[in-house]
Amino acid sequence: MKSPSLQPHSLRHLLLAWLLPGVTLLLVASGTSAYFVASGNANQAYDRSLLNLALALANQVQVENGHPTLDLQPQGRQILVTDKFDRIHFAVYGPQGELLAGEEGIALEDAPSLFQSAVPGRLPTDIASPDANADGTLFFDSRIKGQAVRGVILLTRKDGCELTALVAETLAKRQSQVGEILLSIIVPEFLLSAATIALIMFGVNSGLRPLDALRRQLARRSPIDLRPIGADNLPTELQPLATEIDRLLQRLDVALGAQRHFVSDAAHQLRTPIAALQAQVESALQERNEPRLASILTAVQRLARLVNQLLALARAEPGGMPLMRPVALQALIHENADTWMQLAVERDIDLGFELQEATVSGTSILLRELVGNLVDNAIRYTPVGGQVTVRCRPEAEGGALLVVEDSGPGIPPALRERVFERFFRGRGDTSDGCGLGLAIVRQIAEQHGARIRIGEAVAGGALVEVGFPACLPD
Repeated sequence: MKSPSLQPHSLRHLLLAWLLPGVTLLLVASGTSAYFVASGNANQAYDRSLLNLALALANQVQVENGHPTLDLQPQGRQILVTDKFDRIHFAVYGPQGELLAGEEGIALEDAPSLFQSAVPGRLPTDIASPDANADGTLFFDSRIKGQAVRGVILLTRKDGCELTALVAETLAKRQSQVGEILLSIIVPEFLLSAATIALIMFGVNSGLRPLDALRRQLARRSPIDLRPIGADNLPTELQPLATEIDRLLQRLDVALGAQRHFVSDAAHQLRTPIAALQAQVESALQERNEPRLASILTAVQRLARLVNQLLALARAEPGGMPLMRPVALQALIHENADTWMQLAVERDIDLGFELQEATVSGTSILLRELVGNLVDNAIRYTPVGGQVTVRCRPEAEGGALLVVEDSGPGIPPALRERVFERFFRGRGDTSDGCGLGLAIVRQIAEQHGARIRIGEAVAGGALVEVGFPACLPD
């Protein structure tokens, strides 16, 4: 099991995972603080309104001979307590706690002994959530007749007489104001959050765009394109990476160059002595028809074939492949048909061609090797008197399809992948092959961006399809 630290991560997802939660948290914190500030300011405004009402009531008290009185006309009382949203409760008490005006027997459920203890000169201490001030005012939260209220108690003096004014109101306006504040914060906060997330994603995508461009540039390159990337047009953070890639490409070019030189030298150094040896054995066999010489000739021919296939495989490796050009597949097959026909005649095989004009991007020498190996394999594994058919035709998407099918024993589905391995030969294989033919075919197909598939022919043998992509302009 892989360690979590070794699991692949998306750099884009990693950046978003770091940025989005942090920004979201900041936005939530900003909205929350704005809500509490706005809600607190609104409550202060309503508290000042309550205090002003309490002051207005206290100023209406008349003191005659040390006795305070407050005479509120019904119209004035109605105006005082009229509110569109809330119910207002008030009471004004004299120096001895006598009720001058207001509701008789008003009681705060959270502090039932309030009015018994609210005597002049002493502030009550048994009110829920009190907020006492040094100027003789006390704001509180309580309940009156089962309804939550916010109120104020004002201790003041008029004409030497101590007065206590209590004003409380229900919380409908305050709750409505809180809802409006909350809505006014949530909607812009949501829009701001969406805009911030979009901006972050755009910024992350824009910041990673040079990296995507570098990836696409490398993906478009052929296996033989080892030109330096160049770091001049890249961001500063990517320039060291591009420099190291250029150095790697340079070292790879040196290594592949050495391989190309080896292939070229081996072609001259191996083919010539093997061809000379084969000619001498054939000459000796003509002079003296000995079984041992025939065996030696067979071994030399197999050695020559093995050397040719190894060289073909080396040419198909990355770095050994020349530049691609448009190649007429039909013409290429025609040019080499005589060689394959001679081999088919020797084995009494009916070799047929069904060719249509089709053009692919590639290298003639490698495509000739690909088709030759497929035809050679089909002829070698088809019994005497069998049939081998070679077809090529254009594809609807602009590519081309090459098909070679035979009437031989076929290839079992379980082995259709393994036959592409180098030097693999199935059980019971008695041919003089060396197990490199299909490995060469797959290597060349991959170099040309082609797909290869093995199926079953109509005659019961093997069917090999090579689908080439659309031809690139020259």
